[in-house]
Amino acid sequence: MTGETPSPPTPISALAFGVAFLTVQAALAFEGRYVAGDKTYRQELSIAKRVDGRFNVTAVVGTEGCSGFIDAVGAAADGDTLKAEGKADNETCVLVLRRTKTGVSLEEDDNCVYFHGASCEFTGDYRKRR
Repeated sequence: MTGETPSPPTPISALAFGVAFLTVQAALAFEGRYVAGDKTYRQELSIAKRVDGRFNVTAVVGTEGCSGFIDAVGAAADGDTLKAEGKADNETCVLVLRRTKTGVSLEEDDNCVYFHGASCEFTGDYRKRR
């Protein structure tokens, strides 16, 4: 030991740690089960954190004459946005989820019709299931 007192962390390193911590916490806030729609138009969404830091996203939609399902994998683009991609039979569907005050808002790209048909969609405002 040299008897020197270690210097306190610089404000920049403390700030970087704080930003990293808040980003991780915001990303974890996506985890959970969500619902949307009503009794005749059901939408469900499940988001789970993976060991590799990405997320598994499962979306289900169902109404008379139309139903759909997708398993997608994605990552947080920033603290409030998650982008996930699902593939099946050479088709790709991209889901963009944004946190809201009551849950998440989901928007799908134009290629998702393959996963649910023309009369329903995954797009919607989902509230967190209690």
